[in-house]
Amino acid sequence: MSDGGSTSAEPAQASAEGESSADGSHARDVALIDACFRFPCDFSFSVIANNDESVTAAVIAAATVGGQTPVDHQRQPSKAGKYVSHRLEVRCASAAEAHALRVKLRALPGVINVL
Repeated sequence: MSDGGSTSAEPAQASAEGESSADGSHARDVALIDACFRFPCDFSFSVIANNDESVTAAVIAAATVGGQTPVDHQRQPSKAGKYVSHRLEVRCASAAEAHALRVKLRALPGVINVL
């Protein structure tokens, strides 16, 4: 949308996807991702999580898009070993898919933040 306005369907869509409030932030987030990347592409995520094998397994499972495992996965534990940074490269077909994956990763138990 060139005028920056929103339709009544956008807030409902955002709420249905489990993130973003009725202010249209979901549509804004997707538009921003779409403006910055050329899809399809390998999209980068940094997932900060508890250093636990079950959390790692959940992150990898969530990042498996369309049956395709992440293109790359690197783990960097914190100095004390309590946390780990998962650096993922995931093939995404669209900005909406990249945003949905970010929402999915943030919802996982043991995940602290997704960048």
